[in-house]
Amino acid sequence: MKKVSVNIAQTEEATAIKVGQIILDDSHYLTIWGYLQTEDGWRKCDFVTNYEVLNTMLRAIEDKSEAVQMAIVQKLENMEQIPEMIDFEAQLGEAVMFDNLRFYLSKPQFQPGTDYMEYAGDSCYYIRRAEHCTPQELYARRIDQCMLNLSKTYELYLGYLELEFDEQDARAEANLDDDMKYTLAYYAWKQATGR
Repeated sequence: MKKVSVNIAQTEEATAIKVGQIILDDSHYLTIWGYLQTEDGWRKCDFVTNYEVLNTMLRAIEDKSEAVQMAIVQKLENMEQIPEMIDFEAQLGEAVMFDNLRFYLSKPQFQPGTDYMEYAGDSCYYIRRAEHCTPQELYARRIDQCMLNLSKTYELYLGYLELEFDEQDARAEANLDDDMKYTLAYYAWKQATGR
C-alpha cells in the first residue's frame, strides 16, 4: 500500500446539518451520518468531528437537546462493543437538525502525483468547529454571500465582454439575461469594487 500525504483543504461554511446516526469508537473522534443543507436542498453527507464540536452543537439546539443528550449519555455509559452507533432517526423518528450554528467544514485534499483516486467528492467533511449564531446573523451572512455571488457573476460578464462577446451573448453566458438580476449584479459588483 502506498503512503499518501493528506492536506486539509480550505475551510468551507455551512449553516445547517442534520444528524441521522453517530458512530462512537475508542478514538477522540465521532463519525456522523447525516445531511448537509445546500442551495439545492438537503444532500446525504458524512461528517467526522470531535467531542468539543459535538458539545457546541448540543448546547445550540433547544427543542430536542435533552432527548439527544440522553441518547448519547446512555450509549456512552452502556457501550458493549466498539464501535457503537446512536440512531437518532430510529429513536426520535427523524434526523436531528442543527440550524442555528455556523459550521466550518474541511475535506481532505491529497497531494498531486499520488496514486490516490478521490471517492468521497462533496459527500464527506471534517467539522473543524461550530459557532452559535442568531437567525439575524445567518440572514445577514446569506445576504453577504448572495451579494458576493452577484458581484462575481458581473465580473464574469465583464470577462466575456473583454473576450469580445457581444452584449447579449455576454449576458447570456454569465446568466444575466434577466434585467433585474443584471442590475443587482452591477450594483453588487460596484459595491464590492468601490467603483
